[in-house]
Amino acid sequence: MMPHLAEELWKHLGHTKFLANTPWPEPDEELLHENTVTVAVQIKGKLRTTIDLPRDTKEEVVKKVALANPSIMPLLKNK
Repeated sequence: MMPHLAEELWKHLGHTKFLANTPWPEPDEELLHENTVTVAVQIKGKLRTTIDLPRDTKEEVVKKVALANPSIMPLLKNK
């Protein structure tokens, strides 16, 4: 049933060729890569916060940013 419904919807959108005969769209490689990543910060196995950083951030910088987070500092006090 779904292929028939898809063809009907395709026709209502104004297309004259069959949807089944239409080539798949080509992906834009630039849009497939995120510039930032979300890093989870866990202490004793519990998620405490997340931080968004550029994809190519070095590990040392990630640690510094995580440790400087205001919600993390009290949890690590005296440790």
